[in-house]
Order: sequence, then structure tokens, then C-alpha cells
Amino acid sequence: MGKVKKYELTLDDEPPFEVYGISTAFPDYRLTWELNQMLGIHLERAHQRFELYMPKLKSKHAFSYFLYEDAELLTRFYLIKNKQEQQLLQADRPMIDYFFVLKENFSHEPDVLLEQLRKINGIVAVFTFDSEEFDIIDYLTS
Repeated sequence: MGKVKKYELTLDDEPPFEVYGISTAFPDYRLTWELNQMLGIHLERAHQRFELYMPKLKSKHAFSYFLYEDAELLTRFYLIKNKQEQQLLQADRPMIDYFFVLKENFSHEPDVLLEQLRKINGIVAVFTFDSEEFDIIDYLTS
């Protein structure tokens, strides 16, 4: 009888998401239009808002966002305004006006996407962040 082969099954963790911080004076509808034109996507305002507990205020605060799900490539795009109704989503990043989040990005190379975002007139700066610094996606997908 031959030697028994041993196989080890490993499951990958949930794929990380990409977070881009955008500084611009554009209102949300204008930035959404610019992103749709540049990236060939169709961001639309989500019907629901997500609630986030604000420890400083000791209460929950609702945030609206824009969403596009690419059914073919299984990529989800989110655009979230950092300051809504006098509250900051990420208080430690007040210089960021919007967060552009891509989950399961199989459609845009990060370097190319960063370059495209920086080409949009009206965008002052674009920053990349490590996804581990954010728990935003948990609120959006729950």
C-alpha cells in the first residue's frame, strides 16, 4: 500500500478593500458624475444610510453614500462624504472630503486608478489608505 498523501485546506480571508481619500470642493453629485465619466461606472445614491456610533457624542449618526456594483467583475464601489450633518465619519482625517472605497476590485489597477483620480479637474489631492485602518466597509455591507 502506498504512502497516504496529506492535503491541507486553507481558506483565504475576505479580500481587502481599497480606500482612497479625496480632497475636493465638489459637491457629492458633481464628484459622482466626474467619477462615473472617468471610470466608466454608474455610482448612484444608496437608498439606505448606514449608522455609525459616535463615541464623542455617545449616539449614532446616519451617513449617506453612493454605490455601484459591477455584476460582471464583482467589484463594489462606494463614495462616502467624510463630513455629513456637522459630523466627521473619520474625525482623525478632517482634510479628507470623500472616501472612495473599492471592495473586491478586479476591474481597476490601483496605480492606474490613482492616476485617473488625480487627473480629474477639481480634485485637489488623492491619498491611499491601508484598509486595516478602516471599519467602514463593515457598516456598508451589514
